[in-house]
Amino acid sequence: MAKNNKTKNKKKDNSKINRETAAVFFILASFLSAYAFIVPAKSGILGQAFFTVMSGIFGTSSYILPLIFLRYSIVHIKQSVELRERLDFIWSLLCLVSSSILLEGIKFIFKPTVCGSGGWIGYNIYPFFKEFFDVWLSFAVILTIFLFSVLKLLRISLISHISHFIKKLKEDIINPANKKRSQPEMQQEFNPEIYKSEPVKPNIVQKQENEEKKKENNIELPTVKQEKIDSKVFNYRLPLADLLKPDSTEVFETNKDELLKRAALLRNTLADFDISAEVKDIIPGPVVTRYDLVLAPGIRIQAVSNIIDNISLAMRTASIRIVPIPEKSAVGIEVPNPSSIIVGLRGILESSAFKNSKSLLTLALGKTTDGLGYVTNLTSMPHLLIAGATGSGKSVGIHTIILSILYKARPDEVKFMLIDPKRVEMPVYKDIPHIYNPCSLASDADIITNPREAATALKKLVTVMDERYSKFAKEMVRNIEDYNNKMSETGGEKEFYIVVIIDELADLMLVVQKEIEDSIQRLAQMARAVGIHLILATQRPSVNVITGIIKANFPARLSFQTTSRIDSRVILDLLGAECLMGKGDMLFMLPGEARPVRLQGAYVSSKEAEKIISFINNQNFPRVYEPIVVEVENKSGFTANEEKRMKDLIPALRLINERRRISQDLLKANFGSSARATNILSILETEGFITKPDGTNKWHIDYDKIKQYLETQDRDR
Repeated sequence: MAKNNKTKNKKKDNSKINRETAAVFFILASFLSAYAFIVPAKSGILGQAFFTVMSGIFGTSSYILPLIFLRYSIVHIKQSVELRERLDFIWSLLCLVSSSILLEGIKFIFKPTVCGSGGWIGYNIYPFFKEFFDVWLSFAVILTIFLFSVLKLLRISLISHISHFIKKLKEDIINPANKKRSQPEMQQEFNPEIYKSEPVKPNIVQKQENEEKKKENNIELPTVKQEKIDSKVFNYRLPLADLLKPDSTEVFETNKDELLKRAALLRNTLADFDISAEVKDIIPGPVVTRYDLVLAPGIRIQAVSNIIDNISLAMRTASIRIVPIPEKSAVGIEVPNPSSIIVGLRGILESSAFKNSKSLLTLALGKTTDGLGYVTNLTSMPHLLIAGATGSGKSVGIHTIILSILYKARPDEVKFMLIDPKRVEMPVYKDIPHIYNPCSLASDADIITNPREAATALKKLVTVMDERYSKFAKEMVRNIEDYNNKMSETGGEKEFYIVVIIDELADLMLVVQKEIEDSIQRLAQMARAVGIHLILATQRPSVNVITGIIKANFPARLSFQTTSRIDSRVILDLLGAECLMGKGDMLFMLPGEARPVRLQGAYVSSKEAEKIISFINNQNFPRVYEPIVVEVENKSGFTANEEKRMKDLIPALRLINERRRISQDLLKANFGSSARATNILSILETEGFITKPDGTNKWHIDYDKIKQYLETQDRDR
């Protein structure tokens, strides 16, 4: 892992050096070319030759070349701007050629004395435009091409600016009261100049040298006084929606005749099975269309559910979901559209529902089946359980959740404790100032990848929770909102929210189930009031992973496509997730709701996420928080007896995997005593590697679990 990090850092440094070198080259090229064009007689033989060749080819438009070189240098200097060498070269060449033709056209219209020459290109190409479009129309066409190439070279989206202007104009016309909003409210809507005062550089105390003298079994963090950042004076800017790609302009073809035809086909299919129904409403969306049916009296909804495969066959689609709609006394049949539309995150972030939400933990999950943006609040859940098969969109959904919070909260308002045993999903966030680890100083905080380190961090987070409860009790407040409001009045330090995200719970439960489950249970039951929220995700929604204890404390569930009905029941306590289409199609169950909401998750590409992270990191907001000073057990989070226990477990598993059997005599022969063999059998049974079914005296061995456990241990070494 360390080697991979060094390789990535080395590549990152090399890329930065290459960009800086290119920037210096283009600045020099801009200066030299400008000098050659302004005073060619004093630019030497090379400069005169360059001036003669470029003037002969492009004419007077060659004077644009120094500006193009200057533009290239700016692009390479700004590290957050994506490089597009080939596209930039094409637009630059098109700009030079079109300007040469344009100059030749102006020369033809207004006589040679008015404007310079278009060079060889203008002289030879302009006659073709004149022949095809005549004089004035050809002038308009060439001018349009020139302006278009300039906008592309400067990376200015004319369409987005026009649509933004029209949108603002509509808002001003529809709701003039928006103009009277106060300045603090406007600052929350991505205002780049939030604060006018100069940023104050905090005093960050580095890690003490004597920290290296920690004991192996008892690690104690030093008491470090770190000056927290005053949000009123540090000029931190929330990310702009412009960093994301505009939503697709493609609109689902709501052809009325086609929808009515499909509705008639649906009604006739039901009639073939003696189910009389009428289509009450048709609700088309970006991914699925819902047909609301009113069943004839006496017909049960189970009759429709029993022929779902026949309906799918008749509608020529692989996945159909049936959902009751009590408020309409109807049955909804969700049929996938012939062609779906990718739902972008930007449109939801720019919606009034997201902008007007005052919660720092606002989540932009996606769009409903009728195409409306869906925004919810993590604080009201207060914890979230996510599950779905591989490739169903679970990882993209986690990225969407993280980015939604980054668009709302400053680093001193919300912290992320990220646990990623797979090591591949969250490295992009490792450098953001929002990262938090209760087991380390702020400067050392990183994404947690080792299962045992994760168990230790969750134990420590329980201690953080207890410390906050003590602090809140002294101030006589009930929750973090009341505490922060009181600190605003008295001028004290506010507490930040902590969002814990575990990307693959199954890997943790396989190695340290008891420790993880105990910590999650305590946090889920009590942590809400002190601003700690959990988001657990897994691609294995089995009862061994999502245990009864975890389910009881996570009423908010989000399920992507599952591979079976059993998995759907485990995560949602009802069927339906197995009928989803994948690629972000999800069912979201809020606490207290009778049935889930179907959503199409917002898609965010890795490049978009990297742009947002670069925007945040370039502000150099320091990581600052005061670690809770308590004694923690050794690094693995286990006692000495547990370490001894684990020492016997791994060789025993390797023995079982090799011999393909288990018995008391086999363990005694390899470990030396009957007592030790009995103890190992007890451990194996407790951990679920072996079981003895009722009525038999033979051990049943879970070879898959043993293999996965050993692979995890080898990977963690």
